[in-house]
Amino acid sequence: MLLISTWSRPFIKAAVVLLFIGSSIGSAWMLTLSGYSVGIPVVAFTLHKELQTGAVTLLIMGVMYMLLPRIRSIKFTHVREAKVSFALMIMALILHSSRIIAMDMVNGTTIGGTTIGASTLASTITVTSHMLKITALALFSMVMMLMLRVAPRVGRLADYYFILALAMLIIYNILLAIADIGIGMDSLNLIYIWLTSVILTIFGVQYKVVPVFFNQSTPMSGIDKVAFISALASSSLLLLQLFLYAVIAIMVSALTFAYSIYTMRRLTIPEFLYTSDDPQAGEKVARLRFFATLLRISYVMLLLGLISALLYAINPSFNLYDLAIHIITIGFIGITIMNFMPIMLPPILGRNVNYTRFNMVPLIVLLTAVALRIAWNTIPYIIHVERVVFGISGIVTVAAMLLYINMLHLSMDHPSSHPA
Repeated sequence: MLLISTWSRPFIKAAVVLLFIGSSIGSAWMLTLSGYSVGIPVVAFTLHKELQTGAVTLLIMGVMYMLLPRIRSIKFTHVREAKVSFALMIMALILHSSRIIAMDMVNGTTIGGTTIGASTLASTITVTSHMLKITALALFSMVMMLMLRVAPRVGRLADYYFILALAMLIIYNILLAIADIGIGMDSLNLIYIWLTSVILTIFGVQYKVVPVFFNQSTPMSGIDKVAFISALASSSLLLLQLFLYAVIAIMVSALTFAYSIYTMRRLTIPEFLYTSDDPQAGEKVARLRFFATLLRISYVMLLLGLISALLYAINPSFNLYDLAIHIITIGFIGITIMNFMPIMLPPILGRNVNYTRFNMVPLIVLLTAVALRIAWNTIPYIIHVERVVFGISGIVTVAAMLLYINMLHLSMDHPSSHPA
C-alpha cells in the first residue's frame, strides 16, 4: 500500500509551474543581454530571480512536509499549518511579482480622494509580501521543529543540516526585506545565503538516503562531522560578509560531505541484482545507475560553481558572478531535483515511477545548457564571437525541463487509489 501525502501536492505543482515561468523569463532576459532584442523590460531580471527562488522554496517545503514524517515514522498532523503556509507563500509571490511588473507602469493611485505615490504603494506591497513570506517560513519552521523533536533511530546529524538550512532561509528573507528598504549586503553574498539554505537541505536529505541506497547503514563517522562543522562555519562567515572565506569553507564541506556519503568513493550495485529472477531486480539496477550517475555529476557542478564564486571573490566581474549562481542553480540544484524527484513523487502523487523507462537525454540537454552558459561568459572574451551564439542556454534549460517532465510522466504507473 502506498500512503499518499496529499498535503504536499500543491507545493510541488506550484513549484513546477513557477520554475517553468521563471526559466522562460530568464531565457528571454539572457537573449536580451546577448544583444538580441525580444522586447522584455529590465524588471524581468528581478522577476526571474523572485520566481526561481520562490519555486525552489515551495519545492523544499512540500518535500519536507512529506519526507520528515516518513523518516521519523510518525503521522503528519499539521495539514492545516501546511495549507496556511502554502497560501501565505503564494500570496507573497503574487504580491511581490505584481509589484515588480507594475513598478515601471504605475504613476500613482488615488484612494479616498488621496493620491498615493507609486513608490509609497510599491513599498507597502513589498513590506506586505515580505511579511507574508516570513510568516509562512516561520510556520513551516515551527512544524519542522515539532517533528524534529521525535528522535531518529540513526542519522541525527541530518537534523542539524535541516535546522541550519531553516535558519539560513529565514535570515535570507529577513535580509532581503531589509535590502528592499536600502540597507543591504553584497548581492552575491546575499544570494549565497539562500543558496546555502538549499545546499544544506540537500545535504540533510542525502545524509539519510544515499548510504542506504548503496548498502551502508550510515555515512562515514568523523568525516561527516567535519563536513557539518565546515558548513556551519561557512554560514557564519556569510552572515559576517566574509565571502571569500565562506566559499572556501563550503567547498571543504562539499568535498568532505560527498566523501562521507560515498559519492566520491566506489558506488557498487549489488551483484545479486544482476542475476536475480526477481522482476523488480532490473528496476533496482536502473534506479541505482541513474541515481549514482546524477549524484556524482551534481557534485562536479557544485564544485565548479563554488570555484566560480571563489574567483569572483578574488577578482569581481559580472561573468564570474553569473557563473557562480547559475552553475549551482542549474547544475547542482537542477540535477539534484532530477535525481530525487522520482523518489519523492510516488508518496505525493500516488504513482510509482519505473526507472527502466528512463534515459539520459534530459541530463545531457541540461549539461549542454550549463556548457553554453559557461561559453557565454568566457569565449567572447577570448576570441571574437557574438555572445548571442551562446545566448540560448536558457532556452536549452527549458527544453531539458520539458524533456524530463515528459520522461517522468511516461515512466509513471496509474494513480494509486489508496488515501493519505
